[in-house]
Formats: sequence, structure tokens, C-alpha cells
Amino acid sequence: MKSKITQRHDFEPFEIPIGEKYRLFCCDCGLVHDTVFILEDGKLWMTAVRNNKSTGQRRRQLREKNNE
Repeated sequence: MKSKITQRHDFEPFEIPIGEKYRLFCCDCGLVHDTVFILEDGKLWMTAVRNNKSTGQRRRQLREKNNE
């Protein structure tokens, strides 16, 4: 299944799904993290782990785009 990638811009607000895995990547270097946000007792908690497979795929896409 292919993930949909939405380009975000600096200071552009967006809704974060609470309790679901949300994939974030750097538009400059292609580093990808899988994150989960949890709202508990009025506090917003976040966990993140680097996704090596998606990072490699995204960086290949960026290289191909730059070589066009």
C-alpha cells in the first residue's frame, strides 16, 4: 500500500491524528519518522522512531526528482 504524502509549508497548521501512527519526513533531507501523539490529562505526548526503510525510499525519490 502506497502512503499519501502531503507537502507541508513552514508555519502551516495541520491536524494531528491522536493515537494513530503519523509519518513525518523532512523535505530537505528525506529523514522519515513514525510518530504517535497522545492527549492525556490535558498534556500532549509524542513518541517518534526513525523509519529506515521509508527514509531510504524517500531519499531515492528525492534523488530521482533532482536528477530530472
